[in-house]
Amino acid sequence: MKPVYISATQQDSGKTTVIVGLLQTLRDLGHDVGYMKPVGQRYVRFEGANVDEDAVLARQAFGLTDFPLDMSPVAVERGFTERYIFDRRPAPLEGRIRAAFDRLRAVHDAMVIEGTGHAGVGSCFDLSNARVADLLGAQVLIVTEGGIGRALDEVALSYHLFQKHGVQVLGVILNKVRADKLSKVERAVSKGLAHLGTRLLGIVPYRSLLVNPRMDQVAAEVGGRILCGGQAITNTVEHTVVAAMEPEHVCTYIRENTLVVTPGDRIDNILVSIVACPMELDASRRVSGLVLTGGFHPPTSILALLEKAGIPVVLCSQDTYSVASLLKEMRFKIRAEDADKIEAAKHLIRESVNISALVAALSDKH
Repeated sequence: MKPVYISATQQDSGKTTVIVGLLQTLRDLGHDVGYMKPVGQRYVRFEGANVDEDAVLARQAFGLTDFPLDMSPVAVERGFTERYIFDRRPAPLEGRIRAAFDRLRAVHDAMVIEGTGHAGVGSCFDLSNARVADLLGAQVLIVTEGGIGRALDEVALSYHLFQKHGVQVLGVILNKVRADKLSKVERAVSKGLAHLGTRLLGIVPYRSLLVNPRMDQVAAEVGGRILCGGQAITNTVEHTVVAAMEPEHVCTYIRENTLVVTPGDRIDNILVSIVACPMELDASRRVSGLVLTGGFHPPTSILALLEKAGIPVVLCSQDTYSVASLLKEMRFKIRAEDADKIEAAKHLIRESVNISALVAALSDKH
């Protein structure tokens, strides 16, 4: 099977969801599937090396045993781009990627390669997605977020750059489409892609489970310390309210699975959050957790109430505005421990993507 390169049109398009589902589907069809992210921009320390976090997810979720640096050969560390610009040498990087790919290809009959962002990302150090796909002889599947005009515009930009590099685009997967818009969007986007010279291979409905973070991820991103409620630290967050207003106004913004961000000395708003949570264990959870800002530690008596209510509380030293801004810009990805999200991704892609057409296009006999 020819290697498939998964590219996106922007951040948070749902590329990880597609890859997780595709890896499992190809496995179910009897393929020995390998994974690679040639250029990683969000890395973690893994087995003594800087490895892209998506490569770690694939390795752990699918039990892959390949050498981590083969799965993630280039990690864009701090200062990497600036150093490269003043010492431009693409050959060593390309050689590292190609050698890693060849080792993986030798033991897997199918390869899923994950790109980083749109087709042009990485151009500043001569490793754009279009260039890397060309280097590895891969065919491309573009993932974009639901809608019509914006989706087509963004696909067009990536599509033409892949064409310029001589890379074949197999088609497009439209992700996160509202259930009530599926038919309308599918008709319009299919026609629009045909005008561009490509096709729609799948339309994936929006699932809140796949895009919403959990409280432990929020705690990690804001650099906070868990004060209590650790047993519920995996609560899902669907909404966020910055509780800098009076308590009676805070109440109107709290819905099911809400994260409340408030200064640690706003005891009134902390108490409102407790009242908003029913004490019955089987009742709907309204407040998923609290992030207390400013480094203000609430009294022990208040923490005891929060613990009893089962609300995880995270304390951070930053001010409320900074935390709110940080949360707005965060991109929460599927992790290896998110078993429910992984299973949901597998099911969604199996049900929503034309796998038979994709496999036929990737067949060595095609």
